[in-house]
Amino acid sequence: MLSSIGNRVSSLVHRHRTSATVAQDDSTNNSSTDPNQSSSMNWDVTIVFKGAKELARGDLLSSDPFLEAYLGPPEDKDSLSFVTGVQWSTLNPTWDATWRLLNVTEGMMLQILIKDKNKMMVDTDLGRASLQLGAKLEGTQEHVLDIWRTDDRKQGRVILQTTATRSSGYSATLTKPSTSGPSQYSRHTSYAAGVLTREKKYEFYTYRVRLYHLYDVFGTDARYYQHWNVDYDAAKRIFADSLEGLNIRNALHSQHSYLYRHGRNTAYGALGTAQDLGQLLHGDRLKKDPNQDLKTVLFTYSIVPRGLYFSETGAAFFQDFMSKHAMHANRAQEVMYSGEFRLFLDEQSAQWTLLIDNNSGTYAPKKEELYKVKQLFELNFPDLKVMALDREDPYLNDIREATKKADAAQAANQSQRLTLFGAGAINSKSDEKILETTPV
Repeated sequence: MLSSIGNRVSSLVHRHRTSATVAQDDSTNNSSTDPNQSSSMNWDVTIVFKGAKELARGDLLSSDPFLEAYLGPPEDKDSLSFVTGVQWSTLNPTWDATWRLLNVTEGMMLQILIKDKNKMMVDTDLGRASLQLGAKLEGTQEHVLDIWRTDDRKQGRVILQTTATRSSGYSATLTKPSTSGPSQYSRHTSYAAGVLTREKKYEFYTYRVRLYHLYDVFGTDARYYQHWNVDYDAAKRIFADSLEGLNIRNALHSQHSYLYRHGRNTAYGALGTAQDLGQLLHGDRLKKDPNQDLKTVLFTYSIVPRGLYFSETGAAFFQDFMSKHAMHANRAQEVMYSGEFRLFLDEQSAQWTLLIDNNSGTYAPKKEELYKVKQLFELNFPDLKVMALDREDPYLNDIREATKKADAAQAANQSQRLTLFGAGAINSKSDEKILETTPV
């Protein structure tokens, strides 16, 4: 099964590389200029979710609305999905978020869910709408759709724009509906964590990116994902069927909920290119110091079906603080992949380069499946150079030494090390190591 998934995605990556520019043009232009390109009876549809009017109140006075969209049933893993950012305290939100779909079959339904964001509880359902895609949407059209509540009452309207053209070129070669993005991200700000890490602005960021093609690359069967490492003592304690294990997992969930909570300082946006990704992670840093060695800036990541979760790590970023990979994965027993990465500009080509590895003790991802991580990022960012290396690769060891020196210089400015969740927080010096006390 895994080999068939790998072969299918390898073919998709090859087509994506050679046709990335064509695919982007096909999604925005009304016709192809190359008469030799193949065409189909399916459709490429660009959707702009503009906003909504007169929504229901999710809270006493107002709502904090966001939109989810699905190409197919929302409960189906194979359905493509999209989510906007949150608009706070309004019944008339403006999202202006774009989703580009490829090779959509005639008559497929676009399912739209409007929800009210609750910071600490389950999000409230404000209603649903739907739109049938296909020939009747050819060209560019505006749509105002009624929103239906669960009690079959109409409440509010959602406003969107569609631009539909016949699939051609790269899109016409696909065997099922797909997307050319862009990937949506949210950046979550923690001021308390910023204080603890001694950041000058007292801000610490965690990031979630809703990468596409996750199931294309990793499959839908969790039995083939990266299970927690049964040979690692710290992981055994985290996932033990005991009171201690339960307490640890509850602590990880609390940490995840705190660091990834949505609020007025959460930033939302779209990532369509490697430059977008570089600007998100390093824009402010390069403004302060254009000559900084970005290879020494380390991020810890976990990839789960809901997306890519990560934060910066190191001496000033939760070193000796928590079980980072399990925290980012929200205590999941298996992940699609996890490890560490660095994003930097290649000195010779000036190309944004992702150096990503499998350095996670908790999940110990197989080095034989690093190619999947490479494929995933190439599918989402065709102009990104991706180097996927095993944790023991000599090149990585050299970079780690430079990173340690940078970390040591930064740590020297700290008078003491603190933890956000008390002395019982989970320790993570080389990856995940647990302190003797565990929070209840």
